[in-house]
Amino acid sequence: MRHKRFTAALGSAIAAATLVLAPAAGADATDEYPIPSRILKTTCTVDQYMAAVRDTDPVYYERYMIDYKNKAPGVQQATRDRIYWFWAMDYAGRRAYSEETATNAFYEQLAWNWPNWAKLFFNNKGVTAHGTDVCMNYPPADAGVWTW
Repeated sequence: MRHKRFTAALGSAIAAATLVLAPAAGADATDEYPIPSRILKTTCTVDQYMAAVRDTDPVYYERYMIDYKNKAPGVQQATRDRIYWFWAMDYAGRRAYSEETATNAFYEQLAWNWPNWAKLFFNNKGVTAHGTDVCMNYPPADAGVWTW
């Protein structure tokens, strides 16, 4: 019985020491997280990028648009407004936004209405790579990309 108590106490002491000695977890943005660098640096418009993704990664585009269409009209409008706002910034502004979203869970208010509102644009390096490789070949203004 004494051995079990000693083992339990020793285990608790080790666990406590591990917590005390463990380095603090930190979050910060990089040029790849949470927003891929290709999106931070692209000169394409939202419409060009979406048209490119529609053609290069149609499954991802379709999933995004199904989710988008299932949102209330106000959330759809807020999504369009927010992504066009983001795209209007230069690299430094986009990078600062990326830093804020990586370090402040409450920064992006739209995420409370639709957590995946920017998935097509921010969360998939493969999709962003394919889309940004060819987006310059699409018309800069094509509102039809939102009416799948």
